[in-house]
Amino acid sequence: MNSSMESLIAELKREVPEPDLTRLSDIHEKVIEKLNLGFDPSVLIVLDNEDAHQTEIEQLKFKIKEQIVARLLGRANSVVLFGKVKPGDASSFTKVVLRMGMKPSKIYILALALFLLDPALEPLAGRSFSRAILGRILAEEMGFKSTAVERVEMGSLLLEIGRIPAILYEIQESTSLDEKFVSTWHPLLGLALLRKYELPDYLEEAFLHNHFSFLHRSLSPLAVIDLADLVVRQSFAKHGKLIVESPLPDATIDSTLGSSILDQFSAIGYRKFVEVRQPQKQ
Repeated sequence: MNSSMESLIAELKREVPEPDLTRLSDIHEKVIEKLNLGFDPSVLIVLDNEDAHQTEIEQLKFKIKEQIVARLLGRANSVVLFGKVKPGDASSFTKVVLRMGMKPSKIYILALALFLLDPALEPLAGRSFSRAILGRILAEEMGFKSTAVERVEMGSLLLEIGRIPAILYEIQESTSLDEKFVSTWHPLLGLALLRKYELPDYLEEAFLHNHFSFLHRSLSPLAVIDLADLVVRQSFAKHGKLIVESPLPDATIDSTLGSSILDQFSAIGYRKFVEVRQPQKQ
């Protein structure tokens, strides 16, 4: 039996039936422990150091996949994050990282690396980025501070990341996992990934919370993640993508929330998973 998974379950004081524990341990041993992202994840340690020299940050782009660098560049120049910016405004990798933030950049690099491991993961990636983009918009519209907005976006992005090793396990072992098993236990697999790649502790709350939560007089970041997740689940269940209704730019308006959403999906490489429908004219 895999001691890492057993230790994690014991730490969380979860009761896991023996057959499920055996399968979880098998997934951990055969997939999580042997994941190959196409680069050494230890190179990302530079992003844990807020005092890192810009030269060290710039060199990182040569150590990760070019496809990831290109998508990060698109994300960094996304209008939703920084107002009206010109394409290519963040031209160097260092500017990309400083614009997005060190920790968010690390999370995005790892998330993209994981989602790009197999084409079968693309629908999950589309769902995850839908949740992250929508969650960020909701948090900003609710007036959250920047740190809380970041927590909503990153928590939303990684909420189902534990499904990745489950899907890869199905492919590798030529088997099919019961959806009830996956939906019940993917948070544990996701938590194992968080620990493996030393991601921020606050992300664990997104996996482990059980209730819709409020702060003193407002929704909590976790509640906004739940709302974004609900909308995305419903839309993907019906349409296989996120469909929103929003006005689009015209002769009088340069940008709308709808066009911003389209811009973000295009930048991150998952444009086919979103559709913006204009409101019916009265």
